[in-house]
Amino acid sequence: MERRKFIQNVAITGTSLLVGPGLAIGGVFKGSPNRKVVVGVMGVNSRGAFLAQKLAALPDVEIGYICDVDSNAMAKCIADIAKITGKKPTGIADVRQLLEKKDLDALVIAAPDHWHAPATILACQAGKHVYVEKPCSHNPHEGEMAIAAAAKYNKLVQMGSQRRSFENVQKMVAELHAGVIGRAYFARGWYVNNRKSIGVGKVVPVPLHLNYDLWQGYAPRREYKDNLIHYNWHWHWNWGTGEALNNGTHEIDVMRWGLDVDFPDKVTSSGGRFAFKDDWETPDTQTILANFPNNTALSWEGRSCNGYNSEGVGRGVVFYGDHGTIYYGGGDG
Repeated sequence: MERRKFIQNVAITGTSLLVGPGLAIGGVFKGSPNRKVVVGVMGVNSRGAFLAQKLAALPDVEIGYICDVDSNAMAKCIADIAKITGKKPTGIADVRQLLEKKDLDALVIAAPDHWHAPATILACQAGKHVYVEKPCSHNPHEGEMAIAAAAKYNKLVQMGSQRRSFENVQKMVAELHAGVIGRAYFARGWYVNNRKSIGVGKVVPVPLHLNYDLWQGYAPRREYKDNLIHYNWHWHWNWGTGEALNNGTHEIDVMRWGLDVDFPDKVTSSGGRFAFKDDWETPDTQTILANFPNNTALSWEGRSCNGYNSEGVGRGVVFYGDHGTIYYGGGDG
């Protein structure tokens, strides 16, 4: 089924398409600080494995399930969690089967971008709460549908954007809003890297440990190539969202937060794939300019294949005000 049709059917009409018949729809979470929360983690080749280990160390959390279409990644994560907790989580490849589990309270989604909104919507429909990595969706329209599903099924959904949790960044934003540099009216952000060419992939048989059909999920089908998984999908429009959402999300979030703005009323962007001629489709060089109704603006520059720093660092933000300037050099700085 086409991605757009699937999400429209689930989020708008509430149809339980492509969901197992035993799925518990609209279950109410009755948790308290004294009750164990059972979590399933989807997508554990990299970020999801890190999240699973951090959650497993919390006293009131049980990593009950590990979900991945790569059996090698799933087995490794299960073993890592067992070392921490002494108990092996159950491995399930298909998130739809995972969501049928009645003891599951929340789903952590760290699968590729094209899975973020569909998995969020399915989880909300199944009565589960959600933590989804940024970006919350493959495109803005799907993000709106995921928000609609969270409201429809009354589930808690948090999108991970870790700078919101950094204490020094929180203090910086509080000082900005208190007027430490007067009226902050412009913010400039950037991210640079020295990524190499991904080359031209060859169509080859899918590895035995990978369920490529399930990996593609609701995205239009493409042949399997040897330079796609596990990371280079980021640079293909069919599944990924490019550097702007792979990394630019962080700086743009901080800039919007600091400027105290919501949606822009004017956006301009320019860029392209300039550094190499290969299978990479999204821009490796891009600028984004956004103006907001409160007479403020931001700019973001992304350079995936040229690591020359700005302000001495590879990523950061500068806020400009009518009485001063704040420089944020990334991390919890």
